[in-house]
Amino acid sequence: MTDYYSLDDTLAGRIAQAGMVGATVALPDYISSRPLRALATAGVGAGGAALVAVLNSFDEDPDNDPTVMFDQLRRSIGEIGSVPGPGSDTPAGDFSTDSPVQTWTVIIGALAVLTALLRLDAALQRRLVAWLRRCGLSRPNTWLGGVAAAVVFAIAEIAHQRRGQRA
Repeated sequence: MTDYYSLDDTLAGRIAQAGMVGATVALPDYISSRPLRALATAGVGAGGAALVAVLNSFDEDPDNDPTVMFDQLRRSIGEIGSVPGPGSDTPAGDFSTDSPVQTWTVIIGALAVLTALLRLDAALQRRLVAWLRRCGLSRPNTWLGGVAAAVVFAIAEIAHQRRGQRA
């Protein structure tokens, strides 16, 4: 099975991802200004994304060209698609498959869920930081960043190993 998610194809890419997460979580210990922290987070994200892209740009499997794979898939299942009309699996006049209202509803719903999760994450991190400070840690966000980086790396590594076993 071809893995089109290439962000964790290499060990270096998985380490870079974990490092980005750890650095972003640890930033409040080092930058107290929210606007500067947002700028630093954007910088870490952009730099990390570029680093991960470079580290994973080396194709280890020459037989997984997406264009060729897509063409093979189309030929294997026939010329079916979402274009209505004769020869299609969608009757003419059926707008349920390409409805802009449905698309925007999904996008807005996903953004609302993402916003709620980010707020929940921030509240949880604030509570954990306060508790860790009471326990005597001087840089609790740094500790949380280290734990988050380790968890991200472990999850990416386990997923990579499982994909390797299926191949």
